[in-house]
Amino acid sequence: MPRTLFYIGTASCLFVALSAAASLAGQLDGAPASFLAVHAHEVGGGAAAVWAMMIALLAAMGMAAILVRMAALLAARNLFGAFLALFSVGATVVSLTGVVLLQSRMLVLVRRHGTPGADLSEMHFAAVLTLAYFIGLSLLALRPYFRIQTSRLLSGLVLVPLPLFFLMLIHEVFMTTPPALLPAATPASFAFLGMVAVLAFAIAVHCVRHRHMFLEMTNLRELLQPRVDRTPRPLAFDA
Repeated sequence: MPRTLFYIGTASCLFVALSAAASLAGQLDGAPASFLAVHAHEVGGGAAAVWAMMIALLAAMGMAAILVRMAALLAARNLFGAFLALFSVGATVVSLTGVVLLQSRMLVLVRRHGTPGADLSEMHFAAVLTLAYFIGLSLLALRPYFRIQTSRLLSGLVLVPLPLFFLMLIHEVFMTTPPALLPAATPASFAFLGMVAVLAFAIAVHCVRHRHMFLEMTNLRELLQPRVDRTPRPLAFDA
């Protein structure tokens, strides 16, 4: 893994952890969860929203690079888990890209009409739930890596986000209120954001502590082949 990409990915993990923690703190204080594009007319005419979208895309690519590297290290022991991790990480990046593109469309509508349409709100709601699902699935797929390389606590924590997502989904299915841009603020959503923040910070710390595994070249053939030299050696009396 290139050294520059490694440090960008580690910084992206810290950025995701701080963003999730800030969103959780805002919801606990009673602030409604909303996209920055909705309030674009209040924060610099939309310039801040555009920069936030670009930073979100860059942070997603950086953290995805770290998770893909973990999947590559996992491939020698659990090939199915590695392929599942690659699929879920790729789907997470695609989902986040869809959310960002929908926000850009929302930004245009807010500038023209003041409020986004109902159809766009439903699309945002579905895109955010899809993103949350694939985040939980990515962490679950990488559990074999965490079980081998990290502590039991961290390997157990990666099991939590996906059940929390299903609790959020069940709550939204049985809600009687009209659909909004983001899922409702519930204890399950609070726990999901908190768990994402903790896990992203733990992944960044793990990368810094074990950076040699991410920076050094990995030869899959050397990992799969036994280390015992089976080549025949000449005996002393053969000379």
